[in-house]
Amino acid sequence: CFRMLSFVDLMQLWFLDVILSSAINETAMDEPGIWTSVWLLVHAAFAVIIVLWLRWRSNLSKTEVFYVASYLALSWNSSYFACRAIDLALGHKEWEEGRQEDIAIVAAMGFASLILLPMLCATLVGQRRLFQKLATWLDHSRSRRLQDGAFMAMLLDSYVVEVGQPWWLTEKEVAEGNLKVKAAPEEHLARAPYSSISVGISHQHDSRPGFVAGVVIATAEDASSFTVECQVDAQTVKIVEVKRGQEVFPWPELLKMGRKNLRCVDWAALSPEVLRKNSSSFSDFRLSRPVTRGEVIDFFVSHSWSDSPAQKWRAMQLVVEQFYQKNGRYPTFWIDKFCIDQSEIKDGLRVLPVNVMSCRKMLCLSGKTYHNRLWCAWELCVLLSFMSMEMALKQIVVIALSQSALMELTGFDCSKARCYNPNEEFRLRRVIDAIDKTRFEIKIRALGQLLLDRDVNGGGLLVGSGTMGTMGTVSFAFSSEASAASASAQPFARAVEPVEPVE
Repeated sequence: CFRMLSFVDLMQLWFLDVILSSAINETAMDEPGIWTSVWLLVHAAFAVIIVLWLRWRSNLSKTEVFYVASYLALSWNSSYFACRAIDLALGHKEWEEGRQEDIAIVAAMGFASLILLPMLCATLVGQRRLFQKLATWLDHSRSRRLQDGAFMAMLLDSYVVEVGQPWWLTEKEVAEGNLKVKAAPEEHLARAPYSSISVGISHQHDSRPGFVAGVVIATAEDASSFTVECQVDAQTVKIVEVKRGQEVFPWPELLKMGRKNLRCVDWAALSPEVLRKNSSSFSDFRLSRPVTRGEVIDFFVSHSWSDSPAQKWRAMQLVVEQFYQKNGRYPTFWIDKFCIDQSEIKDGLRVLPVNVMSCRKMLCLSGKTYHNRLWCAWELCVLLSFMSMEMALKQIVVIALSQSALMELTGFDCSKARCYNPNEEFRLRRVIDAIDKTRFEIKIRALGQLLLDRDVNGGGLLVGSGTMGTMGTVSFAFSSEASAASASAQPFARAVEPVEPVE
């Protein structure tokens, strides 16, 4: 018989047992003030009759009956504490000498109010309206997160090119830009080339494919352009005018820009093929869509395009599978090459921190090259700068794509992380230095160590809480590209309809 009872049924029986047994016990006590005991007994009998009638005579669902039973149990408990306060105030209850009776009366009435008021609020205001109010409050909390992201975007945006700093020109800019050619003077040839000037970035002596190192020698008064001098060879120095505005926006403007251009990509639009392409195109951007009003993107995907696309696809399948089992729908993602307009990539990167903070969680696909990508480090920096490590563990879902990935995070060194564009690298380093590079590195190393400890203790490499949970002791590191490809040959079923907006 008990095997037929659900958890909801057992909870309702427990409610009724507590109400009836407590009411009968109070009535059986030989104390003055019989009317409060009678009221508790009548209240209990009323609650039992209503619950039984709803179970056998009404068309309400089990969930609705459970709500009614919960409200009746709460109302009876409120009556119990109120009656105890009345009995104490009238002297119907014996009280130990030396204990403060007035405090006990106030405490009993306080318990009665605390139990009754939320129920009355939900009943009078309405459950739907109350949930809307709570959603509004939570939305304010999300607004604070977005403001934090806009502040980080402002720090990055406030970087202004200055005379004397290094600047790397693309080979196309050197060949096609507005330039003047002059022979290098003797004293100029004697000094070190600009690529070896100390500029405070890692690997400064390494060649940068596709770039020529130079130095800024002048900036326009209206900040619309600046002039770069670079030494092309032993006999030639070129002067190139770089037309690039340096307008600095305040954080409210960046927040507005980020919200206006915020996009997401549905799981149904993704496939192994689109992840394999390293280059971005307008067709990739068309796979994404603008977020709807009130919608919150589920995952910001932090990853390196140099890591195996087949491994990343398989990892995303596992995340989607668990998310669907938990929520009954497919998640939405923010992925850079799909959600940033490549024709306006500068503006897209400008508000990247706002995009990070616009998502519920960060999905970190940590592969062999992840820890060496400075943009990936910047994404983690945005999230870790405004929250404790405990909160970060709830916000970041990490999947290690190789056996050494988590170990590399534990020894993260910001000076070894790089960007493809050395100018972006120089800009990011200046901002990270301004917000304390050492503290940032310590946070990422601590995060990596916590994740590694969980893996060693059998928690698996997929770390999360709440929605995601922990995925057993599954290993996501593939032994070869072929095994990863075979795993993705039978992809997890994807949605054929657009994902519904988050309420």
